[in-house]
Amino acid sequence: MLTAVTVAALLTSCSSSTPRSQEPERIGGSDAVVHERGVVYATRGDEQLRLDACLPREATGPLPSLVILHGGGFNSGDRTESGSAGLCDSAARTGVVAVSIDYRLAPASTYPAQVQDVQSAVEWLRQPAQVQKYSLDPTRIALLGSSAGAILALTAATAGEGRDDTGTRVKAVVSLSGVADLRDSALALGDPSPQAVQLVLTYLGCTSATDCPQAAEASPITHVDPSDPPVLLVNGTDELVPRQQAEAMAAALQEAGVVHREVFVDGDAHGSALLHNDVRRDVSTFLQENL
Repeated sequence: MLTAVTVAALLTSCSSSTPRSQEPERIGGSDAVVHERGVVYATRGDEQLRLDACLPREATGPLPSLVILHGGGFNSGDRTESGSAGLCDSAARTGVVAVSIDYRLAPASTYPAQVQDVQSAVEWLRQPAQVQKYSLDPTRIALLGSSAGAILALTAATAGEGRDDTGTRVKAVVSLSGVADLRDSALALGDPSPQAVQLVLTYLGCTSATDCPQAAEASPITHVDPSDPPVLLVNGTDELVPRQQAEAMAAALQEAGVVHREVFVDGDAHGSALLHNDVRRDVSTFLQENL
């Protein structure tokens, strides 16, 4: 079981980006952490999807795991982004197996490709080979996403129904500036920038917000049901993603009886920039209670 101190340390991260590797590379890291970089977790045609795993050197299993999803507006970013890489390393120092994953990017790939990649990473962690190799508890997997990654985390977490300890289901999800409703009327809330709307449309494979039938299906808010895992929604009060998005998602979760919490941070901080000390404590408590 994760302790409050354990998860608090997990969220104190400040590591620089690491270069992509073409083959899995196991390196020493520190006395506490072993890194495996460039591990293939799924193949899509000719494209290999890779992750960087951060492994506790001394902790004994079965261990919980955390899938980290980078931001970048769906069209940029990768697993080595500094915030994701730092969080991955910090998680391992506290006895959590963390994986920072790449997922397919737009415009070459559009919804639901990215969500399928997140689900594949969850399934990969539950494979007997990984469970044995990394001493995992396959029933305790969480998602943490920032910005575009938060949208993917919410979408993957609300997909499907039933038990949260098998298949692609997860135990908990943390959303840092996640958009829950991608439909035209919801995107108009809070007067978002044209650039932000265009990023969402590119992810959806649409040219117009008013003519995008897949927007409803791609919206996490439309899939909420009572079997969904606990959700922590973190949002700035004056940032790129309007706070109304978090409030609407919270209302849907409330109606379905899903455990959830909202944390609003004053100002325009977005995504991983929201993780100041107070928010780290909020996330620590949430994961302690639900993972």
